[in-house]
Amino acid sequence: MSESAELERAYRRLVAYYPRSFRRENEEEILTVLLATGREGQRRPGFGESADLVKGALRMRMGLSRAPRTVLNAVRLMYLGAVAEVGVLVTLVLTEGSIRAAVMHRVPGLTAAQLGSLNSVFIAETVILPFVIALWLWMAWTNGKGNDWARVAATVCCAFCTVGMIVDMADGTARYAPATLLAAAVTWVIGLAAIVLLFLKQSWPYYARQS
Repeated sequence: MSESAELERAYRRLVAYYPRSFRRENEEEILTVLLATGREGQRRPGFGESADLVKGALRMRMGLSRAPRTVLNAVRLMYLGAVAEVGVLVTLVLTEGSIRAAVMHRVPGLTAAQLGSLNSVFIAETVILPFVIALWLWMAWTNGKGNDWARVAATVCCAFCTVGMIVDMADGTARYAPATLLAAAVTWVIGLAAIVLLFLKQSWPYYARQS
């Protein structure tokens, strides 16, 4: 296989990540430009080229190809929020023993029923958090598509998260589980920042156009 044919084949594999409708209209033109700008004797796309093509394909698949920077940054923050929720889950699992010990130290003489209730709380948290992570991913995807109702859903979720933070602080969670509360606070800040970006003036035309 010649160097040019090998390079073209590699580019075609990268362009294949783009939606079919886009490839049908633009694939040959894109390949012509890529091959024309290639170096003499080049056999493989450079790392930067490959990363740019894959990033462009992901943005187009997610409906972000025409999104303003404010929406792009909000979606990125939501994906970061999903990662942060994974951190909350890991922190909760790793500190479960110390949290239980702190509760028993501060409230000695817990009954079997109370200990069972405490265990139920831990189980509920570990079961709910994976769904919360999935919710972050879903909100990022739907907001990237420009669905106006997705902004409302994200705002409602942020409001529930705010109420949850207030309740946790009122219940003294910081005394028993400071690491978990800190991780949850980080996700709350990320979510709040994403909401602010979604409702900035620059974001409104994108949602209006998609609607």
